[in-house]
Amino acid sequence: MSWFLVAVMATVYDGGKKDIYVWHTPQFENSNSCIEYVEHNGPVINGHLYKTFPNDKMEKLFCVPEDKLKRFFEDVKNEGKSSI
Repeated sequence: MSWFLVAVMATVYDGGKKDIYVWHTPQFENSNSCIEYVEHNGPVINGHLYKTFPNDKMEKLFCVPEDKLKRFFEDVKNEGKSSI
């Protein structure tokens, strides 16, 4: 299973929403390799987030397994849908 690096930004929008950023490259074999990447590439990660979200700051970084990331996106996709 692949692991992904996910950043949650600090600005809170209407409804309590926040921007997130998911790195599709690189992907990691496990949480330890993801954490090691973060430890060795902090300035690159911060620089990329600053370019992408110039008026925001990173709140947290997570290393997330693929299955949880897929569930998160399904939940977001289904948010607001209701059966009548």
